Amino acid sequence: MKEENQANNENLLKRIKAGDRETWAEFVKNYYEPIKGFINRMLQQPSLSEELAQDVFANFWYKRNEIDIQTSLKAYLYRTARNLTLNFIKRKKLETDYAQSLGKVLEYKQNNTEESIQFTELQIILNKEIENLPEECREIFKLSRYEELSYKEIAEMLDVPIRR
Repeated sequence: MKEENQANNENLLKRIKAGDRETWAEFVKNYYEPIKGFINRMLQQPSLSEELAQDVFANFWYKRNEIDIQTSLKAYLYRTARNLTLNFIKRKKLETDYAQSLGKVLEYKQNNTEESIQFTELQIILNKEIENLPEECREIFKLSRYEELSYKEIAEMLDVPIRR
């Protein structure tokens, strides 16, 4: 029985490799729904399962001359469907992780932009208020904050006493 199945598989594969469209149509007719159902049990998304099942058969057809099946055609199809589905799941997870990371980066950059705008606005307000100070206070403030001089150095420079 096993030898008969293997001979059947070999004969079927030979005809498919030769481009026999009738054999191919029969092959797809026999295995499409079970493969789609197998994929759907993994994904629980019928429309996506249908697309992946179509990919399984399309890949089989395009690679039919390179295929060397050591087991049965059925086992080969199921293994191909499983691998294709697992690769799809991995790719989707990577895309989701990337999108989340990108969202965090964009959120961070947006916060930085907002903070930068707020800082600039505060800087403008601060500069206006500094300019409103009396001249002597303004000069002391600028020497202290911008030149980073100590109060003692400022007092010596301007020849004024240090108030405590």
